[in-house]
Amino acid sequence: MALTRLGSQVRDDQVIGRYLTGVVCVNAERLLWKDVAGGFVNLKEVFGEELKAAGFRPDSEPGDLFADTKNANTDLQVGAMVRSVDATYCDTDLGALTGSMTLTVQWQIYSTLRREVVATIETTGAVKNAKLARKQQVRSLGQLAFAETVKSLLSDAHFRQLVTSPDPGGSSVVGSMAPRTPIRLVGPRGGAPVNMAQASGSVVAIFAGSGHGSGALISSEGYILTNEHVVGTATTVRVRWSDGLETTGTVERTDKRRDVALVKTSPRGREPLAVSRTVPSLGAPVFAIGTPLEPNLQNTVTRGVVSATRIIDGFNFIQSDTPVTHGNSGGPLLDEKGVVVGITHSIIDPTKGSALNFFIPVGDALDFLALETPAA
Repeated sequence: MALTRLGSQVRDDQVIGRYLTGVVCVNAERLLWKDVAGGFVNLKEVFGEELKAAGFRPDSEPGDLFADTKNANTDLQVGAMVRSVDATYCDTDLGALTGSMTLTVQWQIYSTLRREVVATIETTGAVKNAKLARKQQVRSLGQLAFAETVKSLLSDAHFRQLVTSPDPGGSSVVGSMAPRTPIRLVGPRGGAPVNMAQASGSVVAIFAGSGHGSGALISSEGYILTNEHVVGTATTVRVRWSDGLETTGTVERTDKRRDVALVKTSPRGREPLAVSRTVPSLGAPVFAIGTPLEPNLQNTVTRGVVSATRIIDGFNFIQSDTPVTHGNSGGPLLDEKGVVVGITHSIIDPTKGSALNFFIPVGDALDFLALETPAA
């Protein structure tokens, strides 16, 4: 677990309390948010310390200089939004500085497994008459109050049920998903390489809602592999083949974590594409087939090379300069023999000086959807 986002809905000029001075602290001045915001520093470290004290595992040890680079291993990412603050400082001018603060924070809990915000929880923490070091050799008042809101979050019944439930049905956002019965795919009849013209006949455009994506036939029984974000929440989709004819497809399985989905439709006698878990070596030529931008551009073929393999948010990706864009999502990445090695996933905007794109290794798709097929 890691605290990865911080924000505030309190305005800089908003009055959030009083600053009292004098021997008995009777002289009052208005306290603005901008006057205390500087005390909200190192909150990620405070968060990690409270996690550890409560028996949870932070993504890194407090003080780790490379914590931000390790979020790929983090099950949950947490965002904190300061909603309100009420503070009082008492400065006696005799070397004693005390403070009280009540802090309300809205937490958003993001599951890297499910790739979505799974909970929004609001907690309030308070610290009373805390003795403060003027040089902040101990926690500042803001850090102390923030620590109390963290404790409230970690003791929240909904939060604890969400992250610790042993139920394999998925109520735990960090536990394993319910096991699926494997589907044995029936692959191509022959093992001979296919050219891109032949392969194109087994690549489809998929229409769900107002958008479209692409997909690849990987079984003679009509199973099509695509992205989860292509089918969304639809249970049925429209599948258009390279000759323009359409069939109805049912969404059999999805996995939002890995952004993969399985659709079943009538294969219309088309030969399925072979798949391979082996990622081509760096520099090897690869080809993408899909429906970029507009439906009338269906079965566009582009060519590039494997640029790298990457781990992003804990998942493997094939990086390539093969040109793809919106609408290519879910379409296959093929090697020179016409074998599917990846699924189009995301693009890096070429206007930013890059033509690098990311593809899901097909082996990951098979594993996350519990599909079995002979490797090519």
